[in-house]
Amino acid sequence: PMAGDVARMRELLALSLRAPEPQRSAAENDLQQLQKAPITAPFLAALLDMCVAVPNAEGTPRNLAQLASEDADVRLLAVLWLKHFLKAQWRARKATNLLSDEERAHVRGVLLFASLHEPQQTVALHLALIVATIARAEFPTQWSFDTLFPMMIQPLRRLNGVVDLSRERRGVDVCYRVVKELAARRLMQHRKQFAILSVELLPLLLQYWTATATQLNSFLQSQGVAADQTNNEKTATIATALMTTGAEQLNVLVTTTKIISTMLLNAFRDLSALQNGELMRSALVEFYNQLEKLVKFRQAFVGDAGAADVEEAIQTLDKCMHRIAAIVVGVQNSYPMEFREYLPPYLTLFWNVLTAFASVNMTVLPSPRRLQIDALQFFANVLSCRLYKNESLSGPDGTTRVITKVITATGDVALTDAMVLEAQTAVQTFFTQTENRFASMLNLVVMHYMTLTAKDLDEWQSDPEAYCTLMESLTAKESVRACAENVFLTLVQNFPDQTIPALTQITSSASSYLVELGRGLISAGDDRHILEMDAVLLAIGLGCYDLHDCFEFEPWFLTNLVPILVNQDPAVGSFHGLPVLRFRIVWLVSCWLAQLSANVRPPLYDSLLNPSASFHQADADVALKLRVIQTLESMVNDWGFEHDAFAPFLPRALECLFAFFPQADESESKMKVLGCLEAIIQACGAQIVSFCHQISAPLPALWTNESDASNLVRGKILQLMAKLLSSVKEAPSVETGSVQTLLDMCVQVVRFATDVSNPDEVFLMESGLELWNETLEVSTVYTEELHQLFGNALRLMERDYEHVVLVLSLLEHYLRLGKAQFWQAYHSNVSGLLQSVIGNVKAEASLQIAQVTEIIVATVPIDQVTVFLPVVKTMVEACISFQQGEAKHEPDSVLAGYLSVVARLMMINLDFTLKNLLVNDHAVLLVLVDAMLKLFYTVGSSPLTLLRRKVWALALCSTLMLMEQPLLEKTGQILEICVEVIEDEQEEQRLKQAAAANSDEDGARSGVYRAFQAHHRNQQQAPNEEDAPVLALDLKGFVCERLNDIAAKLGSGAFDQLLQTVDSSVLRKLRS
Repeated sequence: PMAGDVARMRELLALSLRAPEPQRSAAENDLQQLQKAPITAPFLAALLDMCVAVPNAEGTPRNLAQLASEDADVRLLAVLWLKHFLKAQWRARKATNLLSDEERAHVRGVLLFASLHEPQQTVALHLALIVATIARAEFPTQWSFDTLFPMMIQPLRRLNGVVDLSRERRGVDVCYRVVKELAARRLMQHRKQFAILSVELLPLLLQYWTATATQLNSFLQSQGVAADQTNNEKTATIATALMTTGAEQLNVLVTTTKIISTMLLNAFRDLSALQNGELMRSALVEFYNQLEKLVKFRQAFVGDAGAADVEEAIQTLDKCMHRIAAIVVGVQNSYPMEFREYLPPYLTLFWNVLTAFASVNMTVLPSPRRLQIDALQFFANVLSCRLYKNESLSGPDGTTRVITKVITATGDVALTDAMVLEAQTAVQTFFTQTENRFASMLNLVVMHYMTLTAKDLDEWQSDPEAYCTLMESLTAKESVRACAENVFLTLVQNFPDQTIPALTQITSSASSYLVELGRGLISAGDDRHILEMDAVLLAIGLGCYDLHDCFEFEPWFLTNLVPILVNQDPAVGSFHGLPVLRFRIVWLVSCWLAQLSANVRPPLYDSLLNPSASFHQADADVALKLRVIQTLESMVNDWGFEHDAFAPFLPRALECLFAFFPQADESESKMKVLGCLEAIIQACGAQIVSFCHQISAPLPALWTNESDASNLVRGKILQLMAKLLSSVKEAPSVETGSVQTLLDMCVQVVRFATDVSNPDEVFLMESGLELWNETLEVSTVYTEELHQLFGNALRLMERDYEHVVLVLSLLEHYLRLGKAQFWQAYHSNVSGLLQSVIGNVKAEASLQIAQVTEIIVATVPIDQVTVFLPVVKTMVEACISFQQGEAKHEPDSVLAGYLSVVARLMMINLDFTLKNLLVNDHAVLLVLVDAMLKLFYTVGSSPLTLLRRKVWALALCSTLMLMEQPLLEKTGQILEICVEVIEDEQEEQRLKQAAAANSDEDGARSGVYRAFQAHHRNQQQAPNEEDAPVLALDLKGFVCERLNDIAAKLGSGAFDQLLQTVDSSVLRKLRS
């Protein structure tokens, strides 16, 4: 039956590859179902027979002829199916994995054999991955070292000098997959197992690596020595050799290097203890020797390269050099102290790499990019390494010999001063012995590695927007220039005394060229000097923090760069028609803003936005326009921004931004335009209001513009409109027509953004709710559109409470703006909403619920409050459970909010409160009074504002009028609270008068300061109408009247007794 199953399987695989629909989908489904079948030994054996090499008794493949007759695609698909099947089912327990231990061992052996004898490369890769997956689960307990590794590494021993490269390649490939998988297990026991395995395997792998590398190097050398050949013939011979025999050697070498790299970086400490450290020493020496030879060969070869198609071969060679270099860089970075004795040779080697490939004419062959990144990274790591610095010494001059423990990512390091000094000496000697290499390195990095390459310029030419986005996101792992920038910064930050003079020299020689260029003395053609100038300016911008104290930027900028920026001839500072220098100068402005004085800014605005025509021309360089937009945003956001200086350019700036928007294709570019607009609105504050129409008129067109990222753009537009409305709030006077148009637009977009049935709401909801809040704050008229719109908020809250905080503040605005009309229509919805939310949200939202409820109690006529009492009852229950000392209760600040609602109700109508809310239960009233007396002193002033404290005092006074003994006993505490509130009111009054006297002194200040002022004013705005009578009430007079009423009711004897319980200082203050 198993043969039948496999025949059926072969048929299904063929159908799923090539059959027309619907047969193909049906076959795919059947294969999917088979994945869930239990593993059985006969089925697996039959399947393995069909699709992979299986061993006979002598240990050689017995079915190679049959494999060759199989359809190659079907066989590959069968192996892929098997990979997923075993991944899912192998580790499963007895229910679906029906193999005995012997059968499992047999299957493992067959899979390992198959992966090592597989003739086809892709199939071999997937078999190696299957072996690695099983090894990860079962090594070393079920699948021991002796049954897993010897078979792979047998060919590497080359017994009796037999070399079988294809067998060796299979062995190395499987070994790499298994080692990589085992290194990914991170538990301590797994790491120990990996260390033991590495110690076992590394000596043989290193021996094999050395033999292969030596063989490759001598092979490459021998190809290049034939004297009677011309250069082109030599190149062709070497290329052919690299594509054939050499390719196999290179591939084996690359994979072996990857295995060694994985072992060194995961088990270095254990490996460096082997043979007293001799093994590690010989490895690092061997890496050095072989890499040096490969670099020399590659350098000579680039020189020879003719027209032969050698790129692919060279790429493999470069990959191999990168792999070896990456081990060295990784070891130095993770184990800097252990690496110290190898610093001198490797510093020299990587220095040679950087200099060798800097001088070559790279039009012929691409330079070994990844090797250059490794070399640059090595220097960046060494020069910034903390353990090589003076701070790691225990004494000021390194005199003591204390061993200090330093914790690093790879474990603790025991340091002696001698070690630190040895590393320091190695670095110092290399950089200073023969010449000042700090200066040479700075020169090399800036003038060669930081310049734009031909590839960069092509990308800029073909797609400037994508080029801009890419330039901003490149990392040192993938870009030589980004890595060179890191090295430059490392040099300038760690060795300023040696490198800043060199930078000054580069700058001064650049200055003379720039001045001539600006004056038009240099013919504006394709001068390569332009690219070097670009790199110098890039360095000056990157180093702005480190050069801040020693470089007068502004005068230098005005003399050398402004003439190029304002030159009418677009060819000045351009290369291949790209405005390279103008782009860089505009970028440089954003780096050095802090040093640009106020009087330089207006002409700068002028030149950035001039000619504004270029923003209207679609063919003008997009990258430059984007850069101008970003620099303009930096200038507007800067602390030194002054509105008056920018005001004359504001209309032109808005015009340019809106002109550019439709030209941008990438969503990132559109977001930059909107970001700049938002920054301008924020910085100009109330003054922007006169441009309300100019800003809002183009927005509908931007909104409806359909693109992949329209939701990103729409979200940004919502934020922009909210910013614009908050500026309208700040403005002393506004032109009502343009503001009304803006408000109408806001209502339309809010309706779209907060509609739960709209599939895009997930991107827009939050910004939509924020804009809705701003719209209500600015609106003075409650329109029918706003009234209908509230339905969106109710539907949102039926779905979930994610945006509850924003919805509650909406509700607050609606209560104030819509008043009776809103309450009439929505009172039952609001009541239901608050009841469902209360007690189910965090403190922030609970405080808002209290606030909203307090507004309802204060503004809605008392006869209509009845509908709403269930919510207030819930609040009363929360206060009772707190007062009774239950462990789980709301935070104090929330309880203070709840009590404020009850106090407001008591103040308005005590009888109504007692009858309808407390159902005449005076015991509950007493509990509430106790809670208020307790929380009055423990809750801070943000939940308990002065207004609320006054409401509490009035409510507490009104409870005394019930003339009940338990309440009268609290008279002393209640009067104490009243006196405190009276004193607070007097203090507040004094502060207000002082502030009014000060406010006249604040003239024109920056945007940030103005925002602070506006915030301050906001907090002191006029009171809400329901609060005005409370604030106006004379509390002292009110308390005295109540005391007189009590005296009349009690009679003078009893009243005097009551006064005995009150603190004398309190009475004194009331009488004063």
